[in-house]
Amino acid sequence: MLCNVVPYPPHGGVHTRVFNLLQRIARDHEVTLGCHSWGDSDRDGAAWLTRNGIRTITAPVRMADWRHAAPALRSLLAGRPPEIAQYETRELHELVARERFDVLQVEETLLAGYAASLPSGTVTKTVLTFHNIHFVQEERIAALEPRRSSRLWRRANARLMRRHEPAMAAAFDRRIAVSEPDRALLLGTAPELAIDVLPNGVDTAALQPLGPPPTRRSIVFVGTLNYRPCIDAVLWLVGAILPILRRRRPDLEVWIVGKQPPPEVCELAGPGVFVTGYVPDVTPYYARAAVAVAPLRAGGGSRLKILEAMALGRPVVSTTIGAEGLDVTTEIDIMLADDAVAFAAAIARLLTEGEACRALVNNARRLVTSRYDWTAIASRQLEIYDELLAAP
Repeated sequence: MLCNVVPYPPHGGVHTRVFNLLQRIARDHEVTLGCHSWGDSDRDGAAWLTRNGIRTITAPVRMADWRHAAPALRSLLAGRPPEIAQYETRELHELVARERFDVLQVEETLLAGYAASLPSGTVTKTVLTFHNIHFVQEERIAALEPRRSSRLWRRANARLMRRHEPAMAAAFDRRIAVSEPDRALLLGTAPELAIDVLPNGVDTAALQPLGPPPTRRSIVFVGTLNYRPCIDAVLWLVGAILPILRRRRPDLEVWIVGKQPPPEVCELAGPGVFVTGYVPDVTPYYARAAVAVAPLRAGGGSRLKILEAMALGRPVVSTTIGAEGLDVTTEIDIMLADDAVAFAAAIARLLTEGEACRALVNNARRLVTSRYDWTAIASRQLEIYDELLAAP
């Protein structure tokens, strides 16, 4: 399996999915994980995975800088998205070319180019996982970028990925999307493709419902805070939604939990607003909170943090985009709202209406247990391998 990140510790959407699936696959199969290493801490994560039965090989990469300019330009002139140039390393190309695998699974389309290093005539079967549909994600994020240069960069990538992503997908033996909406988006550009849907999930055995919060005056947002959709979400939460809420609840607390908050997020900290930065365990923050929120206005894939909050017994208020890809029903197992007034009203209702809140929590827990448990999702992943290996 090839991945853009070292998935341990499992903090972040891609990390969590890859870690949970690998753990379960490695119980019955020999697994090699090749992944990009973005910093010194990734070496410790890779060593932990190797000690625990998942052989992990890392290749160092850097955040985009001037050294990527020439490869990005060559990629652009060849009609390929310039962003892809950042995500290729000699070490992982050599791993794919050198060793023999029954299945090569690539996590994310930005890494699909590694499959080109498989030797000619190989019997290795290939699987490509779409954690999101990248050209849609880039278009949405471009609308949030404050700098014109960043908007232009993302839009250029989006246009090229709209053509390139389906072509990459067609080169693989099997394709996996994490939601039905993502599958539909991809089929809209390449209707001939066969695409499986394996949703994101949650470990419902490990994440048991928490007891009642100590007070009903605290809400929590959990996310990766160097990701533009999460930055936009917390800026909107504190700048537009919180003032409405505080007209009714002046004592309301907002906890913003996640790694690598940029200065614009750190500056939100103030009376009743707390920005934690990285924490090793988010459970205590859910335990404190009466409501979990996901005010996302861009992004793709499906939101593991919503499933996590549901498993822990916390009611969730989200935008429609925030819950996109999850089989949820507003006012049954989640509250959905897409403008600041409606979002604030949904939070206020859950803070005050105890019976409605309990019903939402119970329905959400049943949903994640029946539809989104990692063990069942991993079983389907293994079935796909069996089907591939049985095919000529």
